Amino acid sequence: MGRCKITVLKTLYFPELAKEYPPYETSACDMMHEGQVFYTCGPYGVDMPVGFCPAAWRAIFSFAGNYASGGTVYGYDAHVVACPDGVRPVLLRLEAAEN
Repeated sequence: MGRCKITVLKTLYFPELAKEYPPYETSACDMMHEGQVFYTCGPYGVDMPVGFCPAAWRAIFSFAGNYASGGTVYGYDAHVVACPDGVRPVLLRLEAAEN
């Protein structure tokens, strides 16, 4: 079984939303940084990468599993998805990892 490569494309921050919807965060996500690359792990290649955000993982794990098992998402070899934090979203590119 393969793995899924997860690349952090962009980290965003919306201060106007942070003021309106607490908690009042002061910056973009501090767990992930633009350009950072993660790989799924585990015996079947579909486990959450070490150091990856658990909330973001819950949003993308089914897509990551598709790529790790050699499939596609909506027929494409790569897929861009965002974590569920509406004030500090992180855009992630998912694709099959070269073994």
